[in-house]
Amino acid sequence: MSFLRWGVPVVIAAAAAGGWYLWDRGQAEQTTYRLAAPDRGAILQTVSSTGALNPVVTVDVGSQVSGQITALPADFNTQVKAQQVIARLDPATFEAKVAEARAELAVSRANVAMQAASVLELQAGIDGAQAALKEAELELARKGSLLERRVVARSEVEKATAARDQAVANLAAARARLAKQRAQLDNARATVDSKAATLRTRELELEHTVIRSPVDGVVISRDVAIGQTVAASLNAPVLFRIAQDLGRMQVELSVDEADIGRVREGQRVTFSVDAYPGRGYAGKVRQIRKAPKEVSNVVTYTVVADADNGDLSLLPGMTANVQVIVSRRDDALRVTNAALRFRPPEEAPPPAASSGGNPLAAATGYGGRRRGGGALLQRLDEALKLTEEQRGRIEELIGEMGTKLRALRRSGAGSDAIRRMAADLRSGNDARIEALLDEAQRPIFRRLMAERSGAGAGRGPAGSTWSGRTEGPGAST
Repeated sequence: MSFLRWGVPVVIAAAAAGGWYLWDRGQAEQTTYRLAAPDRGAILQTVSSTGALNPVVTVDVGSQVSGQITALPADFNTQVKAQQVIARLDPATFEAKVAEARAELAVSRANVAMQAASVLELQAGIDGAQAALKEAELELARKGSLLERRVVARSEVEKATAARDQAVANLAAARARLAKQRAQLDNARATVDSKAATLRTRELELEHTVIRSPVDGVVISRDVAIGQTVAASLNAPVLFRIAQDLGRMQVELSVDEADIGRVREGQRVTFSVDAYPGRGYAGKVRQIRKAPKEVSNVVTYTVVADADNGDLSLLPGMTANVQVIVSRRDDALRVTNAALRFRPPEEAPPPAASSGGNPLAAATGYGGRRRGGGALLQRLDEALKLTEEQRGRIEELIGEMGTKLRALRRSGAGSDAIRRMAADLRSGNDARIEALLDEAQRPIFRRLMAERSGAGAGRGPAGSTWSGRTEGPGAST
């Protein structure tokens, strides 16, 4: 009776307490879901790549003559006009050569005058020889008439004949001398032309000591300093690089052979640069070059895309993370990529460096290729309460990192090289992500990154979400 009186209530109370504990524990471990409504909009299929931005037209300005730089009126970022002086070489040597060429030309012209005078002198000699010949012929005729009348001896006629023959020979010699002198005059005149050309060459060399801009534009590179000596040879040394129009830029992309078949001229491209996180730029494919490039058995093709740079925010040499839009569907039913795959909290994530695991995931700490960094993205979203703009930009950064690492892996790089590059990219991505956050979010982000570093790269929290690659805001392909 005593047991029934006290035992039964105690058992009932214990059972009630145990049930409450189990119910409360179940409530505590209950999975929390984040809800997002589907919507309609555009979904995009893209080809990702990276490339360097450059002006559409750049001109390398060099020196056609050798010499020492004495002045540099133009410097980096100088706005220049066509024919504006941008550099000067020491002209002393070239001025001396011009003076020497002028003196030689003057000597040649004086020689022409002398040869012309000799021609006139010889012409007069021919006139005298012709007169002597005429006189000799008259004398021979007179002596012949007298011989017929037997007034003079035959010897006199013979002397007159010899005098006539001598006059003919003298005339022929005078004419030969005149022809020779005329040839010498022509030679002297040709020498004058040669000396005039030499003078013009020397004057051009002197002019080339003043280096001028061939186009209107902006100096983006200066590779010379005052006092430096430049040596012109078969290849003119480059002194300046001038961008003709920084308002129009182009990016040269290396597109994998597996993707090049989907790229067409005229397709739209979107891209971002690390200098302006969260800002997007647009352009258009202008050219697909047919010459292949092969590096470590990976074949790529160069695709050139144009982009407007009206506000001059894009600078030459910046790395552009480009998406070539190869397909688009409007008014499609869309769900966020985070909803595509889900792992319950009780499932542990796979070990980062397990046998046969994904070395890319282990190296980056952002999750594997198929997850696209979804584990980190969901954790940041839950801890920082990201805005849609922040979430979209962070997802792009993680996707760009994955694209670069996959390209490295396709090139045949080893795991160690992948891990080293991943560490550099992850450090840069962390800084860019932090730049997107506000003052309240940054301390939390730093704590999460410190926890990630302590736990080991590639390890994600329970309840991770895999997301496919986002091709548009809130869109899934």
